[in-house]
Amino acid sequence: MKRILYILMMISTVVVSSCRKSDIGSMPDGIVYLNQPQIVKDASTDPAILDTDPLAFKAKVSVDIYFKNSEKPKKYDLVVMKNGDPKSVKTLKADITSFPTIVDVSGQQLTDLFSTGIVAGDSFDIGANITMPNGKTYLAYPEVGIGYGPGLAGQPGASPAVRYTAICGYVASEAVGDYNVEVDGWEDFGVGSTAKVKAGATEDELLIEYPIPGFAPIKLKIDPRDNTLTVAKQTVGAYGGSWQYGVFSVNSVPGNDNFINPCDGTISVRLSYTVSAGGFGDFVLKIKK
Repeated sequence: MKRILYILMMISTVVVSSCRKSDIGSMPDGIVYLNQPQIVKDASTDPAILDTDPLAFKAKVSVDIYFKNSEKPKKYDLVVMKNGDPKSVKTLKADITSFPTIVDVSGQQLTDLFSTGIVAGDSFDIGANITMPNGKTYLAYPEVGIGYGPGLAGQPGASPAVRYTAICGYVASEAVGDYNVEVDGWEDFGVGSTAKVKAGATEDELLIEYPIPGFAPIKLKIDPRDNTLTVAKQTVGAYGGSWQYGVFSVNSVPGNDNFINPCDGTISVRLSYTVSAGGFGDFVLKIKK
């Protein structure tokens, strides 16, 4: 375990600057203004493709412009790239001129576009080719270089593209058993040791037994739609000996470290460790069956 207690709140100030063309005088030749696409998944539809029934996949994306009050493009053509190959790009919906526009995406459509079945590990990136009022087109996924140039996704709230991935379907009964600990930032399990995973009270709950007698298991809540997981804040236990902070709790920290991958038997979660006096930071626990 880690014994450094953080009780001070660190406040950082981020200064965001913006500029207009008029603020910096004449811009160099060759710089082109693009009103980038804003493509967002409809959260009420499928967030991923399950390999158990890929043709059942049904999703929607909203296609909009990022700068609402700036010059609009002549049109967007919504396109999809399979498995990161720019030579594979197909058109999902052409000639989008009204914003926002809702576009359906289905497993059957993707299968037909690429003339091949969808298997676990396949990824589909959806972006937009931009056609300017002068007729010039800028590609979302050019064979050379970066579409529209670098840095767009880093703008606040920007989403110039989305990705759908085919994942192995989650089956609770197949997830229980013994796992090898591969990463243990908190160091209670120990890399190379065995962690036991048991069934929870419901099909979407798994329990990781804590390696210390008397401690409560870590309860994982699985979202079978995309195999992400969360840990609601829960009391785990209290150490003896020189431990002076009493009972501690854990909860998952949002991010890409929280998932179960039935394809390779991996479970990963980033946990925050806290006591009443403060927190110790967050650490990844990764185990593999």
